[in-house]
Amino acid sequence: MNHPKLRVVFDINVLVDALAGSDSTFPLIAEVPPATSNSAADAFSLAYDAVNFSLYVSPHILRNSRRVLEHLGLTAETVEEMLEVLVELVHLSGGSVVDPERLVFEIKDFEDNLILDLVKAIDAQILVTSDWDLLEQNPWHGRLVLTPFTFVEHVMRMKARY
Repeated sequence: MNHPKLRVVFDINVLVDALAGSDSTFPLIAEVPPATSNSAADAFSLAYDAVNFSLYVSPHILRNSRRVLEHLGLTAETVEEMLEVLVELVHLSGGSVVDPERLVFEIKDFEDNLILDLVKAIDAQILVTSDWDLLEQNPWHGRLVLTPFTFVEHVMRMKARY
């Protein structure tokens, strides 16, 4: 039985944690189901099965992920490799890179509004973030805003049903 894939956005903090956070195994990706102490990396690994959700990013997310990863001291070559893998994963999952129209102005943090612009543009069902200001919005206009840990639990429950 086929089920519709969820449209999902990972916030910048989730991508940075997945690629360069503690217990990250990049460039190796943990097996699905994931079992590391880094729930962002586990969420990232779940996108590789390309069955339960499609991942979407924006040029804003890519630019700022680059900026943060470089700020962490990673070489430009390593950061470029990480972002190439991210974009490949986005396409593998059935998602895409989308440059959304500026429509959301309701959060005090300008950057958070840019993330929500993407969520709105692709009509995402889930935003995965560690940002407290965004997590406080759950649900945001009927969309779930989940921590990486809660997202992994959600997807694993979904997988068990199908």
